[in-house]
Amino acid sequence: MRFLTLIFTAFLITATAFAAPKQQGPVVINPKSLRTMLLSRNIDIAIALNEVQQAKAQVAQARGNLLPSVNLGAVISSGPSFMLTSVSFLLPFLMPSKWMDLKESTYLLKAQGTSYYLAQLNQFASAYSVYLTVVGDMQLRGALQKQYENFKAIEEQLRLPAEVGIIRKEDYLQAQAQAQLALVQVSQVDELIKREKASVRQMLGLELNQEIVFEAVHVPSSSAESMSPQALLDKVHESSPEAAQMSALITAAQYNKWSKAFSFLSGSSLGVNRPSTGGAFSSVTQTGSVNLGFGYFPALEISNLNIEQLKLRKKELRLDQAQLIETTLGALEEAQKQYTAASQAEDNMRQVYNAELMRYQVGITDILHVLELGNSLTSAVVNKVKAETALDTLRINLHRIMISDQFAGVETCEIERRSSGGIRGKLGRIFNPDKDKVTLDQICGQ
Repeated sequence: MRFLTLIFTAFLITATAFAAPKQQGPVVINPKSLRTMLLSRNIDIAIALNEVQQAKAQVAQARGNLLPSVNLGAVISSGPSFMLTSVSFLLPFLMPSKWMDLKESTYLLKAQGTSYYLAQLNQFASAYSVYLTVVGDMQLRGALQKQYENFKAIEEQLRLPAEVGIIRKEDYLQAQAQAQLALVQVSQVDELIKREKASVRQMLGLELNQEIVFEAVHVPSSSAESMSPQALLDKVHESSPEAAQMSALITAAQYNKWSKAFSFLSGSSLGVNRPSTGGAFSSVTQTGSVNLGFGYFPALEISNLNIEQLKLRKKELRLDQAQLIETTLGALEEAQKQYTAASQAEDNMRQVYNAELMRYQVGITDILHVLELGNSLTSAVVNKVKAETALDTLRINLHRIMISDQFAGVETCEIERRSSGGIRGKLGRIFNPDKDKVTLDQICGQ
């Protein structure tokens, strides 16, 4: 009996081990879930975070270059003993260029943190636009499917009368051709939706066996829609992360310049020597070196030119933002007009089509007029969906500029620096690096 129980247990374990993998539930996509999954699963954003970590490691390396070191000079005899002849204390923290290198690395870290924040904002804007394009195409697909079903119903109604000769066979063939063309349009939109769904899957890092369900939503309007381009530019430019990044890069370049300015001081140390006759070490002596070559002043000139170039880039950034704001607000105004007109046109064409269909059913008009008006109704529906999708996309751009709506949920990458002030604080940072430690907040992956 016990033997049979063991065999039955082994059978259950084997069956469980080879069971089919558990089917995952559908992934529901809405603006909030899209943002959450994108920020945690997107590969490009993960790469940007890795670059922040590299910049942080460079700051730690620059801080480590400030720490003193000891060089022991020794003479090894033929026996098992050796004798110290000199002791040198290398003091890199006395070199101004080392401090400038630390400052430069710190501001480069801030710029890299802002770059990570911008990567999140821009990737989310792209994913949000693709998501709303899918929603619009799904609405378009529904309208085309309904139109196909209407044409197919008309085709079926005409089939028997055409076979018995009550109506012309050409009318039946015309209705059949219109139904087939409508089916082609449905298939084309289905293909487009599949491509767009694959793009969303790639952005979110989802497996192929995970079903994706898109919720139908529309982007809310922004308070900036009623602002003038100049007022909006004045509001967003200085507070924009792009401007903050450029400021950090300019400051880092300035510290790089001062690092080159003090680079002629290439070493500083304190040392003690043992006399050749043995005995105690002699008094402490301080040594240093100066290295001033022909490339010193050109290097400073190159640094000044780099700083000037970054300042020009910051001015260019304001011009780029001005162009983006002007075109977005202008296009948004026109998109609202187009959507209003397209909505009214669709309502009118639907009423005309329904009325013409009723006339045909009572024998007042022919099938050609019905099919022609059906095509006109389809064009009106397509124009309305396109106008609505364009309006949503432009509002995404505006919310991205303002960092409002869903973009307000993308948190910044804060760089924190703890330090002590005064001379004592500086000495404390030298011999206790934790006093001057650069850390990243949890949004930056810590």
